[in-house]
Amino acid sequence: MKKKEKKRKELLELVSIISDYNTIYLIDISDLNSNQISILRKNFYEFSIRMKVVKNTLLKKALEKIKNKKLDSFFSILNGNTSVLFSNSGSSIPSKIIKNFHVIEKIEKPYLKGAYAEESFYFGNKDLDLLINIKSKKDFIIDILNMLKNPIRDVIFYLKLGESKIFRILKELSQKKNNK
Repeated sequence: MKKKEKKRKELLELVSIISDYNTIYLIDISDLNSNQISILRKNFYEFSIRMKVVKNTLLKKALEKIKNKKLDSFFSILNGNTSVLFSNSGSSIPSKIIKNFHVIEKIEKPYLKGAYAEESFYFGNKDLDLLINIKSKKDFIIDILNMLKNPIRDVIFYLKLGESKIFRILKELSQKKNNK
């Protein structure tokens, strides 16, 4: 009975963790030595990215319980070694850390099995560059506002310019009226 309770507790904890984060990466860190894993964990920790090694069956059960994110697209990649990264600090940060690690260590591990970021799924190391350049909704809105800022500024400028011309015309008309 204790073993079942322990598994149930682990499952509920994992469901809670997954539900709390908006960016989830599944990576394969097999073949990395303990020093490399330690470096990765440190790099992730610096950006408040949580890394957890999980069993695939437990992860699948947890993903099934989370209805609001519909994470069942991950089911097909739940095999072999799986570590999960959880982040709320930006969708692109984990991929930048992974890509940087590839460059420094000159290896393709950790391998990106899949990622859920900005309500979309990404699979394989080929999608790391996409994830690096992904913009959050907030960043996208800021970009749109910045694009609109200059035209709005121009409109306000011309309105003020027109306002001063109208003021001058009205002033001249009132002076002409007073002179008559």
